[in-house]
Formats: sequence, C-alpha cells, structure tokens
Amino acid sequence: MHDRPTIHPHPATPAGRPGAVGDERCPGRFDRWHCGRERGHGGLHAAEEQQGRTTWNDTADGRALADL
Repeated sequence: MHDRPTIHPHPATPAGRPGAVGDERCPGRFDRWHCGRERGHGGLHAAEEQQGRTTWNDTADGRALADL
C-alpha cells in the first residue's frame, strides 16, 4: 500500500503570490499586493483579500504606493 503525497503550499509563499515552482499565476505586484490572476491575463491586475479587492494597471505594476 502506498500513501499518496500531500501537497502543501510553500510556507514562505502566501496564497496568491507568485514564486512557487511551476507557478502559473501572474508575477504582477503593486506595493504589498500580488496579482492572483493567471499568467498572461488581459486587463487589470487584481489581488483579493478578506478586506476587499485591489486592482491596478501595468503603469503601477512593480511600484510602491509611496512612490506615486
């Protein structure tokens, strides 16, 4: 009898953040938010949290809120 492997997210990679091997999520980020959409998506980047949803365009991608 073989046990099936259990897959756990990497503890240093919170859900919705890119970085895991084979990750197909968008690498887009704005300040503390990381895009949770699929890699290569069209339109706005989006991050969803318990408190709400944050969206941003490519102009803000990779920047900090304090830089704007």
